[in-house]
Amino acid sequence: MALTNAEKQRRWRQKRSADPRAIERVLLLDVERCERGELSDQERTALADKLTDIAMRHLWRSHEFSRIATKVRTGGREARAGGGFRGVAWPPSAANAGRVSLICQRRNAQPS
Repeated sequence: MALTNAEKQRRWRQKRSADPRAIERVLLLDVERCERGELSDQERTALADKLTDIAMRHLWRSHEFSRIATKVRTGGREARAGGGFRGVAWPPSAANAGRVSLICQRRNAQPS
């Protein structure tokens, strides 16, 4: 049976307002259940996917905080060698290949 729009909205709001620490506690309880052998193979796979997703989110956040700390430390100046390709996706896609080649040409044209 499909959920109504009101039920979907209610579930979405509950997920959105959930405390991250509470979510982690629930996942750790599931890990303990897994270690006791109380989870099926499908449940273990789903739990592993959830844990991997959370780990990646923490990694992304840590990288973002690291970038912010570098900006604060350097006063907003670019800290990477050569200035980097800020705002340009790498490797270049067909959509921004022209931009990337123009930037590379400008960098090579500058006197060292």
